[in-house]
Amino acid sequence: MVFLKCGMSIVQVMPKFKQSYMKPSFAYDKSIFEGLIWQEPNSKGTGTYDVTLEPKGFTCDCPGFSFRGKCKHSQLVNDRVERAINGEVPQYYTI
Repeated sequence: MVFLKCGMSIVQVMPKFKQSYMKPSFAYDKSIFEGLIWQEPNSKGTGTYDVTLEPKGFTCDCPGFSFRGKCKHSQLVNDRVERAINGEVPQYYTI
């Protein structure tokens, strides 16, 4: 929580946007996936954003997720986990 002092009063600053969640497109056992964090690169490739699967759904700490409630990072993780659950594992070849 953030508090500001205004004169003699202390006021609590409310966040601009409430926490939103992107519902996964797959059925999952919450006890296995809950709390997992995936790091996804930002669009410039200079850093990463954390995508977390919480009981209510995915969250991402990128700016877009905070006001849209979804982003490409959370969608990429959702698609990757869904493919893994369905048994679609990437094939690796030796060269």
